Amino acid sequence: MDQTLKLGKWGNSNAIRLPKALLDKVGIAPSDKEVEVTVTSESLVIKPKKEKSHLEQLFNGYDTSQPYPFEIVDKGKPVGNELI
Repeated sequence: MDQTLKLGKWGNSNAIRLPKALLDKVGIAPSDKEVEVTVTSESLVIKPKKEKSHLEQLFNGYDTSQPYPFEIVDKGKPVGNELI
Protein backbone atom coordinates (compact mmCIF):
# COMPACT_ATOMS: atom_id res chain seq x y z
CA MET A 1 0.00 0.00 0.00
CA ASP A 2 1.90 3.06 -1.23
CA GLN A 3 0.47 6.37 -0.19
CA THR A 4 1.64 9.97 -0.42
CA LEU A 5 1.22 11.99 2.76
CA LYS A 6 1.81 15.71 3.30
CA LEU A 7 4.25 17.19 5.78
CA GLY A 8 2.92 19.89 8.06
CA LYS A 9 4.42 22.17 10.70
CA TRP A 10 4.15 21.35 14.40
CA GLY A 11 6.04 23.99 16.33
CA ASN A 12 9.65 23.90 15.11
CA SER A 13 9.21 20.36 13.80
CA ASN A 14 7.49 18.71 10.87
CA ALA A 15 4.59 16.30 11.30
CA ILE A 16 2.85 13.67 9.21
CA ARG A 17 -0.78 12.71 9.73
CA LEU A 18 -1.15 8.96 9.50
CA PRO A 19 -4.62 7.76 8.45
CA LYS A 20 -6.37 5.36 10.82
CA ALA A 21 -6.64 2.68 8.11
CA LEU A 22 -2.87 2.78 7.65
CA LEU A 23 -2.25 2.47 11.40
CA ASP A 24 -4.77 -0.39 11.67
CA LYS A 25 -2.82 -2.35 9.04
CA VAL A 26 0.33 -2.34 11.18
CA GLY A 27 -1.34 -2.71 14.57
CA ILE A 28 -0.94 0.80 15.95
CA ALA A 29 -3.99 1.89 17.96
CA PRO A 30 -5.07 5.53 18.32
CA SER A 31 -4.65 5.10 22.09
CA ASP A 32 -0.96 4.12 21.76
CA LYS A 33 1.29 6.85 23.15
CA GLU A 34 4.60 5.77 21.58
CA VAL A 35 5.93 4.04 18.47
CA GLU A 36 9.39 2.75 17.56
CA VAL A 37 11.11 4.63 14.72
CA THR A 38 14.13 3.21 12.91
CA VAL A 39 16.13 5.40 10.53
CA THR A 40 17.91 3.82 7.58
CA SER A 41 19.87 5.56 4.85
CA GLU A 42 16.76 6.47 2.85
CA SER A 43 13.73 5.65 4.97
CA LEU A 44 11.93 5.87 8.29
CA VAL A 45 10.36 2.69 9.65
CA ILE A 46 7.54 3.19 12.16
CA LYS A 47 6.47 0.16 14.21
CA PRO A 48 4.21 -0.39 17.21
CA LYS A 49 6.18 -0.18 20.44
CA LYS A 50 6.05 -3.51 22.23
CA GLU A 51 6.35 -3.72 25.98
CA LYS A 52 9.40 -5.64 27.16
CA SER A 53 8.74 -8.86 29.00
CA HIS A 54 9.72 -9.06 32.65
CA LEU A 55 12.71 -11.21 31.71
CA GLU A 56 13.86 -8.66 29.09
CA GLN A 57 13.56 -5.91 31.70
CA LEU A 58 15.68 -7.90 34.17
CA PHE A 59 18.46 -8.29 31.58
CA ASN A 60 18.23 -4.72 30.30
CA GLY A 61 21.78 -3.38 29.99
CA TYR A 62 23.40 -6.79 30.52
CA ASP A 63 26.66 -6.96 28.58
CA THR A 64 26.64 -10.23 26.64
CA SER A 65 30.04 -9.57 25.09
CA GLN A 66 31.77 -10.55 28.35
CA PRO A 67 31.68 -14.14 29.65
CA TYR A 68 29.84 -14.74 32.91
CA PRO A 69 32.35 -14.81 35.81
CA PHE A 70 31.55 -18.31 37.11
CA GLU A 71 34.68 -18.35 39.29
CA ILE A 72 33.24 -15.71 41.66
CA VAL A 73 29.93 -17.49 42.18
CA ASP A 74 29.67 -19.53 45.39
CA LYS A 75 28.42 -22.89 44.25
CA GLY A 76 28.31 -24.39 47.75
CA LYS A 77 29.59 -27.74 48.91
CA PRO A 78 28.86 -31.01 47.09
CA VAL A 79 25.56 -32.62 48.04
CA GLY A 80 24.76 -36.33 48.13
CA ASN A 81 26.99 -39.37 48.53
CA GLU A 82 30.57 -38.33 49.03
CA LEU A 83 33.44 -40.72 48.48
CA ILE A 84 35.53 -41.13 51.60
